[in-house]
Amino acid sequence: MGLENIIKNLQRELPWDIFLSKMEEEGFIKKESLSFSQISDIDKFKQLFLSGNVMLIGNRIQSGSIRDPSHLHISPYVLFRPITEDQLKKIIVYSQECKIPITFAGGKTGLSGGYSNFGIVVDLADLHSFNEPFQINFKKEQISVEQSALISDLIKTVQFLSNGKYIFPIQPASALKLPVRIGGLISSNASGVTSGKLGSVENWVESMRIMKPNGTILNINHHNSLFKRIIGGNGFFGVVLSAIFKLYKPLTDLKRAIMYGHNIELAFNGLQSVLDFKIFPLISEFVISNEKLPGKFNELIISSKEDIKTKWAAIIKGTSSEVDEFLRIMNKETRCSWKILTEEEFQEYLQERSAFALLVQTSDTSSDYIAFPSFEDILSEPKNLPEVIETINNIFIKHGFHKVIFGYGHINFRKGQGLLLHMRLPVPIEYFYKGNEKNLTTIGQTVYEVILTLKEKFNVKHKAEHSPGIFPFFLSADFREKFREMVKRGTAFINPHLMIYDQLEKEEYKQKINKENEKQIFIKALNIYLSNM
Repeated sequence: MGLENIIKNLQRELPWDIFLSKMEEEGFIKKESLSFSQISDIDKFKQLFLSGNVMLIGNRIQSGSIRDPSHLHISPYVLFRPITEDQLKKIIVYSQECKIPITFAGGKTGLSGGYSNFGIVVDLADLHSFNEPFQINFKKEQISVEQSALISDLIKTVQFLSNGKYIFPIQPASALKLPVRIGGLISSNASGVTSGKLGSVENWVESMRIMKPNGTILNINHHNSLFKRIIGGNGFFGVVLSAIFKLYKPLTDLKRAIMYGHNIELAFNGLQSVLDFKIFPLISEFVISNEKLPGKFNELIISSKEDIKTKWAAIIKGTSSEVDEFLRIMNKETRCSWKILTEEEFQEYLQERSAFALLVQTSDTSSDYIAFPSFEDILSEPKNLPEVIETINNIFIKHGFHKVIFGYGHINFRKGQGLLLHMRLPVPIEYFYKGNEKNLTTIGQTVYEVILTLKEKFNVKHKAEHSPGIFPFFLSADFREKFREMVKRGTAFINPHLMIYDQLEKEEYKQKINKENEKQIFIKALNIYLSNM
């Protein structure tokens, strides 16, 4: 079977007539487009759309408007946008009864294609569990928040209402630029710019309300075995409805600094010493470039001589003792330049760093590049990163891509696990044009080789920060086997990515699957997602 037919056939074989009839009996309304023919229809259309009862059927364009930065997209056959938990329960129960794959979209900021689906996608942006998106209790040092709440709102509001006494502890850099929501935050066990000191979601969630694949609503906490499965579970094992987070009370009179230099290898050695001495400021971010730093960081001057350029910078915020010790070690190891920042200056650099999430730079300026986020999280001891970066760039060059000259990351990731560096594959934009299967195959080959090399040569696990999305289904036989058992037991949703894997295995390989077969299935699957078939 050709790749172009795999998704169509999987979609065609699902019992849509039975499912849609059941949903219509429950008050849902089929629509093939979200449009109106006359001005007089506007109010009626708005009322219908805002009711949460619309089922958008078979519309590749409008349902396909649900996209994230992953580039791994398949248009759903049915798109829902419920506003009540009762509507969500009906969608979930009947989809699982009919054995139709279902996935959930929140802020649409994921980098791993987790909710991409040829079956049912449920957009949770308008689903509300409370009268208000969040409630703060400073006496208990808690915030109760529903899944659709924006992290940017929580960060700003908690700090404002407490006069800086408390902060929301999980602050992804992307939340300053993109609509990151609580549901996605929990489902990916996210962290962010405060991860060095505060860790990730699992360190701050006290309890959650979730909806299981059978429609049951549960309140769970750390004592429930399901708790750890939901956190970082990508929405595959239950839907987060709301959660209670602890708030963090930082020390007052924090100090801020930026340090910078031109020798990248010495910088990584210095950061290794910072890690070894267990120095964990509240915020510690890092940027590097083999040529010159972008944006505001490019204004940092080491010397007026043309041959001495600023190639790395770190911005930190913490107690005076943390900042002073950090600076002492880095200056000793790297002979760096540095200066103390005001809060306003620090925020300017932090905002600039946050804007790098989709930036890719190469030595070639003749083409436009898409930063393809596939293996992008490289969690390693800093001292090993020069060799890791060189190895990755050699793989890029081998497959016809340019080497990456820019990266950014979190220092002392999640309380000292290492430095989390972000690098992405620089793909010429024309690779994604229609009918470019050969180039898409090259992307898959490159990504697979990088992931395998990182694991086998450096023991680096891909997707250390971001949700793994589709990747476990195509890279881990153990994960697939466990997931199949959970689907049978009704503790996991029927999943489109597992169905795609099984279909590819069935169609392409009759014999026992080996390492080479796994590679080919991964490449073919990535081709399907990238070509949006």
